[in-house]
Amino acid sequence: MRKRTRILGRALAAAGTLAALTVATAVPATAAEPTSVDQDIAQLYQDVEDLYNGLPANALRGVDPLFDSPVKRPGQQANAAQGPIPGCTPGALLTYANGLAAKLTPTEGKALSALSAIGQLYTQAIASDKTPQVFGTDGQYTPRATSTIDKLRGFWDIESWNVQLVAWKGTDLGSQERTTQTFKLGLDPKRAAEAGALATKVLYEVPGLQGGRHPLLTLNAFSAPAESLGGKRIMLGDGLLDVVNHLGFDDVSVEAVVGHEYGHQVDFAHNNYPENESSEMGPDAYGGYFGAHAKGEAWNARTQQEVTYLDASIGDCQHSHGTPDQRKAAGAWGEKQAVSQNNPNRIVPTVKMIEQFQKVYPKLMQPKTAALAAAH
Repeated sequence: MRKRTRILGRALAAAGTLAALTVATAVPATAAEPTSVDQDIAQLYQDVEDLYNGLPANALRGVDPLFDSPVKRPGQQANAAQGPIPGCTPGALLTYANGLAAKLTPTEGKALSALSAIGQLYTQAIASDKTPQVFGTDGQYTPRATSTIDKLRGFWDIESWNVQLVAWKGTDLGSQERTTQTFKLGLDPKRAAEAGALATKVLYEVPGLQGGRHPLLTLNAFSAPAESLGGKRIMLGDGLLDVVNHLGFDDVSVEAVVGHEYGHQVDFAHNNYPENESSEMGPDAYGGYFGAHAKGEAWNARTQQEVTYLDASIGDCQHSHGTPDQRKAAGAWGEKQAVSQNNPNRIVPTVKMIEQFQKVYPKLMQPKTAALAAAH
């Protein structure tokens, strides 16, 4: 009898469990209440949108990323005017960044979006090379970065003394003083202080952001003209350097990226703001020229080829910054100009370099892509 009771007890328990499950599934589930973290992130996102809306009209003029990040930030305008280019495959770096973004939860994605926008604005408008800059998450790229910018300042014939090279670091977001300074660019002091404190709080409320060390927070590089907020500067992200290293381009990463971003300064100096892919392909070409030139990096043929593959890795398929093939072709064109000169020590004047590239640019576009661009 005792055995039967035990069996019956187990049966009733199972029936009770089944009934509970039936009730649970029969009643429509109510929407989960937002957690305090969700509320903090929503408020921070709104603060960042208001910050960008409160900036001067020309604050972001000419400031364009090395490539279009998969994480869209408040205040960021989409560069792509048309749909994807048929038959095009995005570059390796862009593909890797897309993979990182796909792993984010919606909560992480929204927090990262807002915080990345704050960090970029801090680096553009407030950070200064008057204080020692540390490039790379562990400072491992600092000597190469400072050496490269010094070479570039002496290489091209543009005003260079006031082109700053500053480190874009996600860990800066852990400083309430820095986040508050950033919000003061577009918000009143009281709200800026509240938003600055909230930004630092969110950074540590979301463990996936790794205290500011998640690569996507700083996975890019920018160049800014004199009239933008903060003046002439190049911003080099730790996340970008880490990922480029991971993809196998560490031998040329710093020099190639800084050379490209300085190429934008060449365009800015001559008020050259193309509204097509040549806005990014031109700096690829100027950077290639600097890398291969005897008075630049003087890289050999193998290293020059590595640079063109790095150029290709940041190509997209959105009529935005150039496809992988286009960017590779632009970098290779610049290298060829350097190694084919009768006088290897001669440096082509920047105005002439721009003119030459604009003439050859249509030929570097894939026929299919050029036809599509012309149709639009």
